[in-house]
Amino acid sequence: MFNKTNGSTTPADTPKKTPTPTPRTSASVPSILASDLIITGDIKTDGDVQIDGRIDGNITAGNITIGEQGAVNGKIKATSVHVRGKVTGKVDAISVELAETANVQADLTQDQLMIANGAFFDGKCARKSGKPTASVVKAAE
Repeated sequence: MFNKTNGSTTPADTPKKTPTPTPRTSASVPSILASDLIITGDIKTDGDVQIDGRIDGNITAGNITIGEQGAVNGKIKATSVHVRGKVTGKVDAISVELAETANVQADLTQDQLMIANGAFFDGKCARKSGKPTASVVKAAE
């Protein structure tokens, strides 16, 4: 019923493996900067960032979400930027979305721009590519 093995190795003799950190991918959970956090300086990452606090500096990231309580004073460079809070400075992204609670006093450079009814925007906006997208060309025909 019970078997005893006479192995030469015991659990204490076996080397312990330490887990290796896995590289972060864009599909992973975003880095969240809480509402009580104030950062003075630049942030650079390939991952996604959600900002609910205040950043006085430049941000470079994959996708950036600025929450309703979030505020950024500086340059933002990302693939996509979703603003529900306050941005002052410049935004450079492929896609920029300003929600109805957004307060943006910045110059935007983007390919796609969506501004919800009720959003505040004061600044210049310019298209990155200079060419209309396929959906705009079809609508014009």
